[in-house]
Amino acid sequence: MKNALVLSFFIALASILLAACGGQQVEAAEPVSLEEQPQEPTSTSIPPTSAPVESPVIEPTETLYAPFCEATVANGCQAPTITMIDPKYCVDKVPYVIISAPPGTTFESSDLDLDCNKEMHNDGNLRIACHSLSGKDDWSYDLKVCNGACTAPVLQMETGQCPDGYGYDPTSMCCAAPAPASGDGCTTFTVDLRVCFGE
Repeated sequence: MKNALVLSFFIALASILLAACGGQQVEAAEPVSLEEQPQEPTSTSIPPTSAPVESPVIEPTETLYAPFCEATVANGCQAPTITMIDPKYCVDKVPYVIISAPPGTTFESSDLDLDCNKEMHNDGNLRIACHSLSGKDDWSYDLKVCNGACTAPVLQMETGQCPDGYGYDPTSMCCAAPAPASGDGCTTFTVDLRVCFGE
């Protein structure tokens, strides 16, 4: 029992000494890590800069036309030579005019009242006989006669492929000025119908 009392004494003494020497508990400091704490990434790279956007230069719109060319007719193309055969040929008091023209000659009246017919003659030329459908006499008509060998290209006008005053030649794919009337192998012949007296 004496031993138990001594043992209790030493335990109490040790507790007092412990409380006196280091009894105050020191809060443990947070351990310091040598590794760097992760930081927010700071970008030092310069973001790519896009080239400044330039406004498109608006140029005046220019109409593009097909290339230009000359509308040529056959070389040496001449208007046909018209010869008066009979200036007053009457059939049932209806006046006719009979003219001679080279073969291949074409003709067109400026008036629907003038009717003309053609036929080949034994001399190799055409005979063209014209008269008034309404029976007019003492009257004049214009007859356009053309050399059939003259072939000017057919021009398409106002297609937008050529400027004003020019036509588009689809064969040559170009713009050409229409051939002047004097150069297209045509001429105007005046048909004068006379009066038939009792014939």
